[in-house]
Amino acid sequence: MARRFFLEEIGRASTTHIQPLPNVRGRMSYTELGEGKKRTRNIREKTNRIAAQMGDMGTREDFIRFCSAMRRQSQGTRLNEGYELRVSWSPEELSKDSPEDIQRACEYGYALCKEVAPNAPCWVTVHTDGEGGCVHVHATIANHDLVSGTAIAHGTDHATVKRKNDRLSREMGFTVVGPEPARERTTWAERKGQFGIESFERVLGNRVADARDHASNMEEFLEELKVRGVELTETRKVDEKTGEETVGWSYKSRDPYGKSRRKRRRRASNLADDLTREGIEAYFEAKQRELEAPQQDAPAPEVLPDVPETAEPAEQPSADSALDVYDLDRAYVSEMASDLQKAHIHRSREAGKPFMDERYEALVEARNHPDEQLAKLREDVDAARREFHASKEARDTLQSPCPGLLAGMHVFAKAGCNAKDPVSRMMADMTALMLRMMIQEALAEERRRQREEAERRVYESRKNMWDAEKRLKAAEKALSDEDEREKRLKSERMQRRVKEAEQRAPVRTPRSADKNTQFGE
Repeated sequence: MARRFFLEEIGRASTTHIQPLPNVRGRMSYTELGEGKKRTRNIREKTNRIAAQMGDMGTREDFIRFCSAMRRQSQGTRLNEGYELRVSWSPEELSKDSPEDIQRACEYGYALCKEVAPNAPCWVTVHTDGEGGCVHVHATIANHDLVSGTAIAHGTDHATVKRKNDRLSREMGFTVVGPEPARERTTWAERKGQFGIESFERVLGNRVADARDHASNMEEFLEELKVRGVELTETRKVDEKTGEETVGWSYKSRDPYGKSRRKRRRRASNLADDLTREGIEAYFEAKQRELEAPQQDAPAPEVLPDVPETAEPAEQPSADSALDVYDLDRAYVSEMASDLQKAHIHRSREAGKPFMDERYEALVEARNHPDEQLAKLREDVDAARREFHASKEARDTLQSPCPGLLAGMHVFAKAGCNAKDPVSRMMADMTALMLRMMIQEALAEERRRQREEAERRVYESRKNMWDAEKRLKAAEKALSDEDEREKRLKSERMQRRVKEAEQRAPVRTPRSADKNTQFGE
């Protein structure tokens, strides 16, 4: 996923900004008509806020349809229809009252688009209606490379756009000054120590960071947040002076240590920079690069000799593999020990007792040195799995529709029962989360099975319908042929009877007029 950045520079230098656009039409409508009262007035008066525009398509509508069509043709592989570049100049650099300056800004926006994505169509819109009187452009780039036929792969990050903007500014005679000293970005690993153990910020930040660490992309991150009971809210604001849009995140969750246990909210920037939208997107980008790097550097696969026909067939995985539904990780142990430590402190305070006891020291030791406890927990889980394998009654549960769920329930229940100390009982505290994950997997598998079954029934019913139609047509043809045969036979019988009747009829002699047969004359 493309990253979204914002940089403001001092002096007379331009402000640059780039962001992905899942919906180009909505953004193009904003650049044409504005929003709120401004949009209503422009629609009523049939006006717009466009000071100048240019692009690679015949009209704005043609460009919008092109971006939408390219995303539809990707069949879900593209998240964005395009990208928007925004460049703003101070009034001392470009004047909104000068047609030459407005046209210069329009040409600059088009040239910058070609620097960022040379083979992608673009559309540039110039505005001068900001409160600060700054000339600024909205340059939309279609997320489609006309040469390769694929989405834009590179060059949409802030550093690349900033570098190309500075170089183009020098070439076209604009002022370029050095950027402001960047503020050191904070991380949750550094910031969480500044919050109390039982503070809401500490609990919320740990949940968000854990969701991020267990996800590989933004979609999985959102699902992990839901599993941990965290709600994500996105807020968008547009600067009326420059037209620049900023996006902020906030997290909402239930406070486990609050008096009323109500849900509370915190801005992501108040927790740490790496938990904001920019930080999360940067994390997944770096993670994706790490996954792609080994693939590029990997040696060619070894060509194995052909296996003789007499070779033993490969052992197929048994149904007992459903037991391996979850693998313990040291991060879970450390986090669970930290949560149990907080809960112990909270309960001790409610009871009016000191919390510095043996249990507290054991939890601190488990949190600081999770490897030993992890090894012990894995031994307990392995023992429970072995017992499960040896149990005929438990093995019979594998014949049920959800063997993984039932197997996991047995394993975790057994591990929790065998726990003899508070640290080992972390397994019991993990049960709820693990069972939820397994239930979700079981439900997804059941939905998939039902969908396949429905598709099979539809196919069979359609096939039966086609067979019935074939049989009906064959029956109708047979009836039609039988009717024709009966008509033909009936006609032949009638003709034969007529002929036979004609043959049996006597020959009559014509009566003579000269003879009177009555009197024997």
